Amino acid sequence: MINLTQRFGLTLGLGILSLLPSFPIFAAEKITFSIAPLGEFDVSVDSLGVFAKDGTITPDFAFYTKHFTPEELTKFRALLNKSFPVNEVEAFEFFNTNFGKEIVKQLSRAINAPSDQSQPFLQGAILLAAANPDGLKIIDVIKNYDSSTLAVNLETIRNTINEADHLYQSTERIFNWLNSQTETEASTASSVNLSDLSKAGQIIWTSETITIPRPNEDPLTIFVYLPQNLSKPAPTIVITPGLNSDFQGLRYVAEHLASHGFATVGINFPESDAQRMKDALQGLDTFPNPNAWMDQPKDVTLALDTLEEKEQSDPTFQGQLNLKNVGILGQSLGGYTATATGGADVRWEYLKQECAKLDNPDVINLNPALLWQCQGITNAPPLPELEDPRIKAVIAINPVTNPAFGNQGINNISVPMMFIAGSSDIFAPPLPEQISPFADVEKEDKYLILVKNGTHLSFLTGGDNLPDFIVGEGRDLAYSYLKSLSLAFFNLYLNQQQEFEPYLTDTAVQQMGQNPLPLHLIQSLTQEQLNEALQPTN
Repeated sequence: MINLTQRFGLTLGLGILSLLPSFPIFAAEKITFSIAPLGEFDVSVDSLGVFAKDGTITPDFAFYTKHFTPEELTKFRALLNKSFPVNEVEAFEFFNTNFGKEIVKQLSRAINAPSDQSQPFLQGAILLAAANPDGLKIIDVIKNYDSSTLAVNLETIRNTINEADHLYQSTERIFNWLNSQTETEASTASSVNLSDLSKAGQIIWTSETITIPRPNEDPLTIFVYLPQNLSKPAPTIVITPGLNSDFQGLRYVAEHLASHGFATVGINFPESDAQRMKDALQGLDTFPNPNAWMDQPKDVTLALDTLEEKEQSDPTFQGQLNLKNVGILGQSLGGYTATATGGADVRWEYLKQECAKLDNPDVINLNPALLWQCQGITNAPPLPELEDPRIKAVIAINPVTNPAFGNQGINNISVPMMFIAGSSDIFAPPLPEQISPFADVEKEDKYLILVKNGTHLSFLTGGDNLPDFIVGEGRDLAYSYLKSLSLAFFNLYLNQQQEFEPYLTDTAVQQMGQNPLPLHLIQSLTQEQLNEALQPTN
């Protein structure tokens, strides 16, 4: 998913700055809520600010804290102080997309006020809070709400605290816990002296663009990179981009692998490419229904079938491709596609069940990946048998997997797999979309790469006009990481070259990692260990 916050132009960006002094007319001074059967109560925003700052519970706040457990208070304080590195112009651009407005709509459920009041007031408070040089904080949003009294739904607030903690604070705890585990293991391991796999290989390659017709649908475009002068057909890697993206964002990986003797096949999916999604975000087109992206694995099969035909009939391709030994590398929605072709099953009924929770007024969803998966969920289920038996290894970068697969469907993946997760990914949060699903997979040949400070876009080229907090730092490092990791992984599992196994250890991965994107590799993780890691510390 890239370009979700395409800039609306300098004039619009500067326009918000001129609007900022005009609101709020009021600032929230107290928060009111009901506790059944005791009635309505209020607490001053100042008391909440003191609690957020140093944990002090003032006398007027003490009565209410008795209705929360110590763990909930710890989560609540962390939520109040959670800082999002976004300025007011970037916030304006994001929250004026249809996607950003949906998030405001979700958040406004916590406010006991008509939606035509709560949503614009909340959006204004978010923009003002974003003017804080230390980043956008929830406590500042509360302070800047355009009403002297902010009436909230206590049960919704409680649910939101748990949801936010699950997505954001818990992710930090898990990364810290996993770091401590792997640091203990690495302390007993010596360093390794391995060559730099990010360097281009010596093999020359040619490229071909193929348009594949599809009945009653837009054609599929694939980009094929063919290594030359090999003694045998090249193992093949399919590259699948994410929602609102295209193959160009990962072309550097295709060229790198081709220079090392792999044939690579990049795919552009017409239902979810950048132009379609840009129009949908601006209200000029509809979002694709789940079938349009859930059925994308069938396009991978179509691409491979087409190449098999060309291998029989086209001299350019004859003897060039080993299409019985195929790897796949995908990012975001393309990560879903890669995982499904590797054997993970879509659990349609579970997906519908989870999506139905979005209609619960007492529950606020803060996971953008869930919103994407639930668009048009009333449509027919995806096509069966999305697995392609030619796929022998899977790399999924920031994949969207949950609730599409659920814990049972993800466990059916049948080939060696690698998930790559970034701790600062706000579009496919790592805990529900990568870390927990990884723990559900009961197989030996699995790898989880943890990228501290990695965003949803860290491994993609382009997007230079997007806010820094979405793109993140160190993308040149990320490109180098992916070149090295993909080459080692596919050489090990497609070429059966055991000399690449040392590259896929935590010791080697930590050595490769550099600030601002340090790395860890996990090969074993259980849900019990995750539950241990999720425990908050005071």
